[in-house]
Amino acid sequence: MRVGVSGIVATTVDVTALVVLVELLRSHVTIAAFLAAALGGVTNFFINKYWAFADDAPLEIRQVAIYALVSLVTAAFTAAAIHILAVLIGVPYLIAKAIAAALVFLIWTYPAQARLVFPDAAEAASGESMPELALDSID
Repeated sequence: MRVGVSGIVATTVDVTALVVLVELLRSHVTIAAFLAAALGGVTNFFINKYWAFADDAPLEIRQVAIYALVSLVTAAFTAAAIHILAVLIGVPYLIAKAIAAALVFLIWTYPAQARLVFPDAAEAASGESMPELALDSID
């Protein structure tokens, strides 16, 4: 539930930035979508770390780097989906954003955060062991 609330707050930041970039600053929707998603990602990191996953460990370069990678991939997937839906197909950009955000969250963002960024906290919260991924070289 906390991850959902975190997502709502980050999405509010993301969508607000998207609207400001597109409507007020006249940015191209694909570029605006990427930048807005990245800003939402930064917001999401801090809420997830300290509240949703209750990860009270000090910030680690490894965790921040992995989260940055997950967030940039999320922003790229979201921007690509919005480009396809809004630019190529003609769906209004805010509807395209909603569709893209939901799909990317379910398919990529949540699993990547739980397994790569906050694995210890996610395991403790669920009481289950998370599968190990081959990221030992990042340590």
